[in-house]
Amino acid sequence: MTRRAPRWLTEATAWAASLVLVGGLVGAFSIDGAKPLAAPVAQAETPVIEQIREVRTRVPVQGKQPVVAKPKNKPAPAPALIPALGPPPGPQYDAPPARVAAPEARYAFLVGITDYRSPTKDTIGSANDVRFIAAMLEARGWLPQNIRVLTDGQVTGAAVRSGLMWLTAQSRPGTFTFFHYSGHVKQVGSTVKLWPADRDFIPEVEMARLLSGGTGKMWVDIAGCEAGGFAVNLPSERVLFTASSTEAQKSYEYPEWGQSVWTGLLFDLGTGQGAADANKNGKVTIGEALRYATYYAQAITLNQRPYGRQTPQTAGDPVRGWTLDAPPA
Repeated sequence: MTRRAPRWLTEATAWAASLVLVGGLVGAFSIDGAKPLAAPVAQAETPVIEQIREVRTRVPVQGKQPVVAKPKNKPAPAPALIPALGPPPGPQYDAPPARVAAPEARYAFLVGITDYRSPTKDTIGSANDVRFIAAMLEARGWLPQNIRVLTDGQVTGAAVRSGLMWLTAQSRPGTFTFFHYSGHVKQVGSTVKLWPADRDFIPEVEMARLLSGGTGKMWVDIAGCEAGGFAVNLPSERVLFTASSTEAQKSYEYPEWGQSVWTGLLFDLGTGQGAADANKNGKVTIGEALRYATYYAQAITLNQRPYGRQTPQTAGDPVRGWTLDAPPA
């Protein structure tokens, strides 16, 4: 799933993006940099499901490990300004963690659904999102036996609850735990719910309760429509919470990437390919990655109709000078 960044994202790596936003279409280039997409359609993100079983993956997506692109040693042109967003993010100081979690003290539970049961519409890249993230974590020293992955039909309500309880049981001082969900979100009034394949929905308050028993550092990342609604009772000095959009917005997928816009920017282009490395020191902190993905998620969905752009959300733990191969403890 790792790819060469398109021209505008290469320029963005130097914080000199050149984005063309035309009419109601996403003005982003093809991920392989070959040519602009004629009329790309960003689609509301939805997860896919097949069976109930737990999988621990150690197989990299498409046989390739995520890599960090080598920085370009050339002067950057003047940044292009998107009036609605201001300039792209530049170098900022991110405080490093006091302690780093050892590989054996890192745990991840990753859930992605692309293949939903009819009549629920399938997503495009949700299962790809978690396969890519799992491969990236292993490439950065996480132990495969500490990474649990559910995709498609494996994602039942019971399986997700079991995985959340497992993750919480590992969370104690000195550990770092990570929960990522890519898929549909069920919204009823002001309540948002994870959308498993068997429609055994998990409300935001239940998800927060299942994760609340931990005492170690934790990151919760939700990629789905209305994702910001899952912030209820989660962000804290201990817990970093991130979401692909606000609780009132849709989140998009990019068919040409085969990933959600959020995961493609945050984990693939931003972190894996190094585009978020604002200070050009050869490593991407989570702070850099979040600023990069937050800016460009808005830029490439800015003129989407009828739902409008997605605005990613970040809250909680302010210590963000860590990398995936050295997360905080």
